[in-house]
Amino acid sequence: MTLKSILISSLCAANAIFAATVFQNQVGFLTNGLKQIAVAEGAGQTLTLKDGEGTVVFTTEIPEAMPWVPSSKDASLIDFSEVTTAGTYDIFVGEEKVGHPIIISDNAFESVTKGSLKFFYFQRASTALDEKYAGVYARAKGHPDTSVKYHESTGHDIYLNETFSAPKGWYDAGDYGKYIVNSGITTYTLLQLYQQNKDYFDTLNLNIPESADKVPDILNEIRWNLDWMMAMQDKDGGVFHKLTTKQFAGMVMPEKAKSQRYAIGKGVEATWNFAAVMALAADIYAPFDSKFADSCAKASAKARIWAYENPYEIYKQPKDVGTGSYAGSNTWSGKIWTNAELFRITGEKVLVDSLRTLKYSRTRATLQSWSSSLMLEAFTIATNPKIFEKADVDTAKALIFYLADEYVASLDNNGFGVPLVKGDFNWGSNSVAANKGMVLIHAYILSQDEKYLNAAIAIADYILGRNPLDISYLTGYGVNQVMHPHHRPSQADGIEAPVPGMVAGGPNRGADDASSCGVNYAKDKAAAEAYYDNVCSYASNEVAINWNAPFAYLVGSIQAIYATGKTYDTTSTASKATYQLDLMPGPPKSKAKADTTENTEAIVKDVQLNPVQAGHRLVIKGNRVLLEKTSTDGTVKFFNLRGKKIR
Repeated sequence: MTLKSILISSLCAANAIFAATVFQNQVGFLTNGLKQIAVAEGAGQTLTLKDGEGTVVFTTEIPEAMPWVPSSKDASLIDFSEVTTAGTYDIFVGEEKVGHPIIISDNAFESVTKGSLKFFYFQRASTALDEKYAGVYARAKGHPDTSVKYHESTGHDIYLNETFSAPKGWYDAGDYGKYIVNSGITTYTLLQLYQQNKDYFDTLNLNIPESADKVPDILNEIRWNLDWMMAMQDKDGGVFHKLTTKQFAGMVMPEKAKSQRYAIGKGVEATWNFAAVMALAADIYAPFDSKFADSCAKASAKARIWAYENPYEIYKQPKDVGTGSYAGSNTWSGKIWTNAELFRITGEKVLVDSLRTLKYSRTRATLQSWSSSLMLEAFTIATNPKIFEKADVDTAKALIFYLADEYVASLDNNGFGVPLVKGDFNWGSNSVAANKGMVLIHAYILSQDEKYLNAAIAIADYILGRNPLDISYLTGYGVNQVMHPHHRPSQADGIEAPVPGMVAGGPNRGADDASSCGVNYAKDKAAAEAYYDNVCSYASNEVAINWNAPFAYLVGSIQAIYATGKTYDTTSTASKATYQLDLMPGPPKSKAKADTTENTEAIVKDVQLNPVQAGHRLVIKGNRVLLEKTSTDGTVKFFNLRGKKIR
């Protein structure tokens, strides 16, 4: 070999080693939306986009790479939003073709919107999935749930050997349980998606058995779960915590999992959650099925009364039960969430008084989750300014903008352009990401400021591939997609590809399942890279309805905004409902009843940690978020969010 050929060979090898890597949304970009990709090892080089005929449509010099703390990789963020012609483009760095095809279209997020919503059909319990709607994922009927036993934790006499019927609902996650508190936030999120984007979702066909009727498909799908939730309300108004077997089933299809199913627990967490969701459902379903809507409203009121009368009935996982506990929900935030939703549909003064006696006990807002519903109440109040008083609306907006501005600020000097921080990468990190997107969409609705919409698009791009693992976390979508989720039907059906439309949990720096997997996939890994695409990894690769719902909300809202050219109008009255309900509870039952359970002191302490005090609220004043405190003599003082008094 000549010296010249050796030098050329060495140069080619060096270029191969140090070739630029592109991280991008692998599904598609909206024609008129934000379009960004992240490029590693490319600073100083020329990046171009070429159409199918080789014509350059965009060119730029790749800027200096910037860090993104959760990743081990530095990257340069490239914005090519100026390209607004639909089509498929290739990325070149210098003369080298890199990355995946760039797909631009008016409906870039429609396929993932449909897919993430169709997931709920695949999660239906108590029914067979027909090939007409499920394709190769058709399966036999599983878990009819028509002979459910009462576990002793429900307060029913198990020696009577009674059963009840609670069919339908969605399987919660990769397992076959059905859980009220997780089901509740999921259902609320999807109801919000419809309520805020009716023009788009009224005609979106999901190809489900009910598609031929006159009800929007998204509402038909939600109704499947609402029917189950209604069946979980006991005769006294309280709501059972969950419906599961005592232990998780093996990796088998639903029809093969035949162990006895039980209603387990009955407490205020599930009951408040249920009451809030049913109140919202009563409003949304009224135009389609007034009888059903009326039953939802009455069920909500009945649940509220039970929860007020039984404040110390806190769920505790029974010793003989090993399925998901979903214990520890914030009952205080559930209470004000319910009161806000019921006030929307009744206008009853007793609910306003109730809201007035509850303060925002944190000076910082908390991202919504199955265990904390404070932001859900904020969403409801902020988007209904003609229903709630201005002070309450301002407080709700303050909570939303406080978080949204924090997310936008995290984009500064961020190489991947993703509003996620190191602390976000725990169990269900993709749910954290999607729920942040929901906050950002609400901030955009309330302000029309594109910085919030663009930050939300960045989160969608992250889940669909603009991440340091170059993976689409949505099964069935993208070039490199999740293939081995912790999801029983996907592992037991004999089909290589998993059920489509499922959002995997995402990187989890805790690797809580390392012993089960036999490998610590998080060891020596950056937070955003601590992920294992293996069925063993329930801590990073399980799926769940409450992870899919905010993702569906995120991509569905973005698609609807661009498809219709408008956002939710908060200036009009959002609810025309005028339900007249019995909302007056009796006196709370004494703590003595709670003393019959173990760990009573911890239970009562948990309740008392949610203080009841008037005169404290977050307000917007002079474009700042402040804490307003009103003393008993009527003196009003303002403090910043760190507690410092503002003079």
